[in-house]
Amino acid sequence: MYGKHPHFVIVGNPENRRVTLFQSALEELGFPPADVIAYIDLLNGRSHLQQVVRPGSTIRIESPGRDFEVEKLLLRLGADAAEAEDSPWISRDAAMQLKFDRGRIFYPRQWYLGFCAALNALQSQLADYSSSHQFMNQPSDIAVMFDKVQCHALFTRDRVPIPKSLGAIESFDDLMARMQAINQWRVFIKLAHGSSASGVVAFTTNGARFQAITTVELVVADGEVKLYNSRRIRRYHDLHDIATIVDTLCRDRVQVEVWVPKASMGNRVFDLRVVAIAGQAKHVVVRSSNSPMTNLHLKNERSEPTALIAKMGGKAWENAIDTCEQAARIFPNSLYTGIDLLIPVGFKQPLVLEANAFGDLLPGSTHNGLDTYSTEIIAALAQRESQKWE
Repeated sequence: MYGKHPHFVIVGNPENRRVTLFQSALEELGFPPADVIAYIDLLNGRSHLQQVVRPGSTIRIESPGRDFEVEKLLLRLGADAAEAEDSPWISRDAAMQLKFDRGRIFYPRQWYLGFCAALNALQSQLADYSSSHQFMNQPSDIAVMFDKVQCHALFTRDRVPIPKSLGAIESFDDLMARMQAINQWRVFIKLAHGSSASGVVAFTTNGARFQAITTVELVVADGEVKLYNSRRIRRYHDLHDIATIVDTLCRDRVQVEVWVPKASMGNRVFDLRVVAIAGQAKHVVVRSSNSPMTNLHLKNERSEPTALIAKMGGKAWENAIDTCEQAARIFPNSLYTGIDLLIPVGFKQPLVLEANAFGDLLPGSTHNGLDTYSTEIIAALAQRESQKWE
């Protein structure tokens, strides 16, 4: 059905488990391994998509994360754009001189602008290429999914159920004024281009007391403010510390939303990660936590949704799945999307929190006996057969 030798190309970091797991899925399906273009070679000009793409190729763009040399190259690539828009920035040369500092959040807006430039380069490399290739996820969609502000605007436009946004917030003082204006005293602050809970703060106040629950570690040394992404959940109560964290995040753009309390099971709050493939919700895991952050890398618990479905009932569960698929339809040119779905206290209307371009890393989660990568491979080849992709 799919031809003897379907050809896949992966743009990624070769040693990353995302790449190796996708290669394993190809092998288990009896397909040849994908050609891999390393980000470091792409960004240094040593590799080009036309070197490996051929008629019928399917191209998968993976996360560039977990490689500090790649991070520096993306910062270099985004330097001019960050300077032009007056975001916090570091020069091209200085970016390449950065020393590894585990967990340090370096110039996230500049990194994003560099990543967008890299995505645009991937798209343009094949713009005049006549090969009948396909991207699994379009580069332009990936850029949007990596911008929480833009994503929220698209969800609003298409009436996807989401938490209420507080709009553009430029500082802690601005945040406090906005919260007072709308009489909301619990908010989630998210770094616009963060991932893995980086730069996420759950903030609450009653006007006299303040609390920020966050993955952010604040370090101030010799007058320099440094933020680190940590797996340890911290609670800050000092107003100056909280204001410093929020002010620093705001300089690189944030998405701020009303904090909607999550439903709980077994004395732990939870949300869902749902992977939609070819427009349909396929793989679902329940992520439960003792803190507002449910990300699995924070050593939170994951489980199958069986008990949750029984508690919610079939109709409510179908509504939750429909909500995820509604969000995925915003990206019709992308084969897969990881949707974070909040089930509010009282199991009311589910709300979409985020769409994740690289949200399909769910080892061990299966749908009809297949993991996310195998399901995506089969879906990509089926869509090619039906000529729905160009």
